[in-house]
Amino acid sequence: MKTVRSLIWLAVIVTVFAPGCQRLDGQEVIPAHKSNTFYLTITMEKQTLPVGQPPRVRLTIKNLTDHVIRVPGDGCGSDIRVWVRGEHGEPPTTLRERHDTGRLPPGEADLPCSLNANVPLAPGESTTRTFLLEYFYDLQEPGKYAVYLEVPSPEGWLRTDSVTFQIVAGEPPPNKSNP
Repeated sequence: MKTVRSLIWLAVIVTVFAPGCQRLDGQEVIPAHKSNTFYLTITMEKQTLPVGQPPRVRLTIKNLTDHVIRVPGDGCGSDIRVWVRGEHGEPPTTLRERHDTGRLPPGEADLPCSLNANVPLAPGESTTRTFLLEYFYDLQEPGKYAVYLEVPSPEGWLRTDSVTFQIVAGEPPPNKSNP
């Protein structure tokens, strides 16, 4: 019975998190390079950080259309989903992450929010947002991690590429990513 449950959970995880698949909530996730509306890029501010220093990821959204479009902005109504995976699976999530991804367990109170923070973006223009990952996950354990984002668009949810970072005990060695 335990093996059957493990296989079922594995199937759920693969179904929910595999790129380009149909999500359990019925929303298709489309790789960003296949969008006719947006071009998405994602970068880490630093690739290696000591425990306690919060990682930051930057998302750039470029309008590929010939008209003004509205893109998710800052605020609790942004609708951008942040996903982090570590060497041992998903790190512990925060209420903010569970709210944004619709994964609140039964009985957990949702965040109050009525702000819809979409902003206009002219043809060919780009906007960049920075996400402080500690708002979404507890990243106090040393290890290697990967992060990607999902952005709503007229075509469905667009998924960025994944970028990696590492949390180390103590100060990280100097390198090109850590000036």
